[in-house]
Amino acid sequence: MVFIGKKTVICVVAATLVFALTAVGVFTVAKTVANSYVPLGAVVVIDAGHGGMDGGVVGVTGTKESDLNLKIAMCLGDILTAKGVYVVYTRENENSLSDSKREDMKMRAEIIKESRPDCVVSIHLNSYSDAARRGVQVFYDDTGRGESFASLMQERLNATINYRYSKRSDLAPQSGDFYITKCAAVPSIIIECGFISNAEDESLLKTENFRRELCREIADGIILAVA
Repeated sequence: MVFIGKKTVICVVAATLVFALTAVGVFTVAKTVANSYVPLGAVVVIDAGHGGMDGGVVGVTGTKESDLNLKIAMCLGDILTAKGVYVVYTRENENSLSDSKREDMKMRAEIIKESRPDCVVSIHLNSYSDAARRGVQVFYDDTGRGESFASLMQERLNATINYRYSKRSDLAPQSGDFYITKCAAVPSIIIECGFISNAEDESLLKTENFRRELCREIADGIILAVA
């Protein structure tokens, strides 16, 4: 039998208490670091291209662009929201905003203007006569307003998604006369998230894991642009 003196018991209890408090403190800090983010206060409009009567382009296995656009847009919004960004969607279901394409686009423009965003990202899918064409490409308005945003985003996507999946890192952002990028005087881009005319791109885009990986990269590019 081992006899322990009163003083020893007090020391052991004190040491145990200090250890417990320290452990709790470390756990709390670790939990805070793991779950923390810096609220940006930024407003980002995410536009899921097409919808309703306008299905967009069709993939090699019959996949509608509008359906994948919506899934990508909602995934991107979830990631941005978790990072402290305020997200506004132009559409949140499979429907268009109107039975008329012209009215649909006007209503999207109104949502963008009323949101007073820091930037606009419109999600689309590409299609090309050459079925071998692959990759994610960024487009911006021909006024040049979104050029730096588009360049930053394209560079990031080239170094990550494009290189990993199609071994391409040479895609360049392209400018053009795009209605959706002219709805607000803020950096606005269109991201063609892959070539639905390519069987490999279409197959990847239909998987939730790939869409989430793609959206994480896009979200990080947005945060770099607006932070």
